[in-house]
Amino acid sequence: MKKLFITTFLLFSFGVFAQDQGRYTFVFLNTNENRADLPKNEVDSLQAGHMANIGRLVKARKMIAAGPFDGGGGVFLFDTNVQETKAILDSDPAIAAGRFNLEVMAFDMAMGEICTLWDKPEEDIGMTIYYLARYTNKGNGFGTKTSNHTVRHMRDAQRMFKGLEVLSVLKFDGNAGQVVIFKAPESDAYEAYFAKQKLVRKGAMEVYVKPLYFPVGVFCEK
Repeated sequence: MKKLFITTFLLFSFGVFAQDQGRYTFVFLNTNENRADLPKNEVDSLQAGHMANIGRLVKARKMIAAGPFDGGGGVFLFDTNVQETKAILDSDPAIAAGRFNLEVMAFDMAMGEICTLWDKPEEDIGMTIYYLARYTNKGNGFGTKTSNHTVRHMRDAQRMFKGLEVLSVLKFDGNAGQVVIFKAPESDAYEAYFAKQKLVRKGAMEVYVKPLYFPVGVFCEK
């Protein structure tokens, strides 16, 4: 696996207990390939403001966690609804400067739960590599069946791959797909396996798998 460039995001999470009820928001920060080519000092200044804003939002108990993908971009996890999350995101200088293309999505838990780490000392929070598999629905009419199929497929993956543990399946509102968070040994085989899922093979869904650097315990694993 390529070296993770963790300086892209400041990874905060302080607090600690499970909340599986209420609404959460998942934000994909996709690298904007058309972003302005800025001098290094301006990029560094935007990054510093970006990281400081993450810390402020975690301390305010609005953001649960943030982390980068290997290769660029990343995710935010908020304990706020979509409208509040969008307003919050406007405070991030890197986002305001167009460094990312955002996808802001409300979700429910189809499997697993989320634990906030807000009351845990920062120095006691470890970091780890999860895998994130994102399924995107390409048409309408699948709804809950799509989510149920994903859960079943991931249970099959646990039997097929030694050491793979599914932590959460997040179902996006509006039939917009799902995200699966899992722990597993490093391997290039996962994306090919998930691409064999029935609805992916039929063209009803698309999938990609990426390593994600994130605080340990956000998905309530032991």
